[in-house]
Amino acid sequence: MSPLLLLMAAALGLGYAQSTTSDCDYQWITQPIDHFGAVNGTFKQRYSIFDDFYKPGGPIMFFQGEESWVLDCANTTIMYEYARQLGGLAVSLEHRYFGQSLPFGQNSHTPSNMKYLTLDNVMADAVAFIEHVKETNDGASDSKAIIASGSYGGFLSAAFRLNHPDTFFGSLASAGPVKSLSNSSDPDTYNWWRWVNRAYLDRSKEAADKIQHAFQTLQKRLSSGDVAGLKEELNLCSTPSPNDTVGNALLPVSLVNTFSFAIEFNYPTIKTGRNPIANSLDQFINVTLAQSDPIQVLNRTFWTWFGALREPNIPCFNYTDSNFIRSGAPLIENDPFGYITCTYIPLKSSNVPEGTIFPASLTASDVIPQYCKLKYGVTPMTQEEIFQRYHFSPAEIKNSTRIIWSNAEFDPTSAVSVDYLPLSTDPCASRMILTSNMAHREDLFAPDPSDSEALTELRNKEVQIFKEWLEFC
Repeated sequence: MSPLLLLMAAALGLGYAQSTTSDCDYQWITQPIDHFGAVNGTFKQRYSIFDDFYKPGGPIMFFQGEESWVLDCANTTIMYEYARQLGGLAVSLEHRYFGQSLPFGQNSHTPSNMKYLTLDNVMADAVAFIEHVKETNDGASDSKAIIASGSYGGFLSAAFRLNHPDTFFGSLASAGPVKSLSNSSDPDTYNWWRWVNRAYLDRSKEAADKIQHAFQTLQKRLSSGDVAGLKEELNLCSTPSPNDTVGNALLPVSLVNTFSFAIEFNYPTIKTGRNPIANSLDQFINVTLAQSDPIQVLNRTFWTWFGALREPNIPCFNYTDSNFIRSGAPLIENDPFGYITCTYIPLKSSNVPEGTIFPASLTASDVIPQYCKLKYGVTPMTQEEIFQRYHFSPAEIKNSTRIIWSNAEFDPTSAVSVDYLPLSTDPCASRMILTSNMAHREDLFAPDPSDSEALTELRNKEVQIFKEWLEFC
């Protein structure tokens, strides 16, 4: 698989805190470009803060911005609701190099300028921000900070707690990957697609069998040279060539990734920039079952997702462009996130094992390092280096305290997150929670009437754990 495709009424009490993005008044904090003195200069980092429910001494409910060009205003995240229940401040901080928090303005995303996009600087930004919040809000000097974020941000949430426990009292790491980093020989690199495979089999064995047959049919036609009709059948921008080895590999890879999108972002409502359709897993199942032509299984499912995207408007499937699949999740800001995945979180989720309903695929171990060296002039850290430097080893995670690892039934990121923590009598011990009928970092959205019962129960459990930590830890 191309490495470019990798770089990709619910509350306790009578009601819940409701808000909209129009309520947001973003502010700015001045941060060093490099907290460790390698370069002089500062930049403005964007944040939001709400004291609607704050009682002096209450916790700081901190949402760390993710790999997005949009900063989630604190009042549109679950931390606003948790602040209501805990008498705390609700704050959010944009990630450096994303959105409007650009150390070098419009030149921030050049390889030479992104060298200050390090995990150490990201963590130092958050530490400085929490200090700022404590200094500028009456009665907050001794307030405890609880960090939450999801996906790559879930990795950050855990990293903040593991590396700066004096600043971050607790952590909610939703969909946080901690395995399958940079090593193709690791069996965990196959887990992503094992998870996707199981999701379709559990939902409908009949549909799963038809999806498998569809890919077998496509591969047979590509290998035999029977490609003349595929441009029209799949609405491709160009007709496949029997001699185009790269293009003929990218075509099924792009189609396969769409099936991952459909479960990962299987939300009951449309979340702008994340999912162009609601209930995407069931939509894919229903579309698949309605087709008699196996190629149309792939065509109709693909365009069910990509045809619903508002931006950009996609007239045809440009399968020869290895960047094309990125448009399937437009909220991600790919330039800085690509750099991150080439340095300190080189998640490798592309290996598709034999025996799933999808075509088997293995990325050579040197492909990603070669790409990163060519694109950015950097070499990814190894999994062992990440574990040792940032305290992510299995033993340190097992012995950690006050981290909730929140994983979801429909989210393949769960397959590369923490899958087990031993039971403990310590109320402050970390724990992993796997929630049924939930998609990727769905617990971090503000409560909504469409939320499932399981999601509501999870949020009630999360806030109860926070209460216990604040009282007993």
